[in-house]
Amino acid sequence: MATVKESYDRAKEVKQFEDSKLGVKGLVDSGITSIPRFFVLPPDALSGVRRRPNQDVVPIIDLSGVDSDLLRPTIVENVARASRELGIFQVVNHGIGVDFLERVLGAIGGFHEQRPEAKALLHRRDLYRVSFFTDLHIAPGWR
Repeated sequence: MATVKESYDRAKEVKQFEDSKLGVKGLVDSGITSIPRFFVLPPDALSGVRRRPNQDVVPIIDLSGVDSDLLRPTIVENVARASRELGIFQVVNHGIGVDFLERVLGAIGGFHEQRPEAKALLHRRDLYRVSFFTDLHIAPGWR
């Protein structure tokens, strides 16, 4: 018996997710048991990404000396490389106090714990306004 190839409309699923304005936390709170398909990159999407040894280790970028004309270019290059190759890095010696960071994390957590209706008032896709969005869909090939 022949199988019918499953039809998948990624744009439609993304639009439904965006229109719900629930965000990822809303999905989790709804009890989903699997990751929505549009969040999963197809295997060929990473074909051009270089693999490195210990790629599962998040690079640490030390900002001490960022004001030094001698050290700044190396720090900038480290940030650029980590951004290009992994898309994530940890920053240390940035001068931001632990108390402030804890307050920021508390405010972020408080925001996401609000009722979905309250968060929906701020949900938008405009990157040039203060807002809340849960994902950033970048066009294929744009990096």
